[in-house]
Amino acid sequence: MTGLLHDIGKIGVPDAVINKPGRLTDEEYDIIKKHPVMGATILENIKEKRELAIGARSHHEKYGGGYPDGIKGEEIPEQARIIAVADAYDAMTSYRSYRDPMPQEKVRSEIEKGKGTQFDPQFADIMLEMMNEDKKYDLREKKKS
Repeated sequence: MTGLLHDIGKIGVPDAVINKPGRLTDEEYDIIKKHPVMGATILENIKEKRELAIGARSHHEKYGGGYPDGIKGEEIPEQARIIAVADAYDAMTSYRSYRDPMPQEKVRSEIEKGKGTQFDPQFADIMLEMMNEDKKYDLREKKKS
């Protein structure tokens, strides 16, 4: 459930920023960086599922340091460390307003490069194992007809 709802705070980000085809300005990036806190604020209302708010708030904390709280390594809740690598995979393998999905080898290279800095090495290795099993690159987003 956390994986599905982690980006809910993006409802507070203007569509023009979310769907911008080019590089974001510093001001636009500052707006985007607010979505984890907005998402956590929304999900904190679900008292029975506290982990939802935690995952939303922390999914942009990088293993070597990120935002919004600047925590790193094992300080980052486990679910957020899992979401971080899964979310990066999803972003790289999906159609975006500014590009098509990346080739699988490029995605693999980016995950390898991010081990220990962007991603928890344990969960990056699990993602890489999943990619090794995905010989036909079926996990990527398919073009809509």
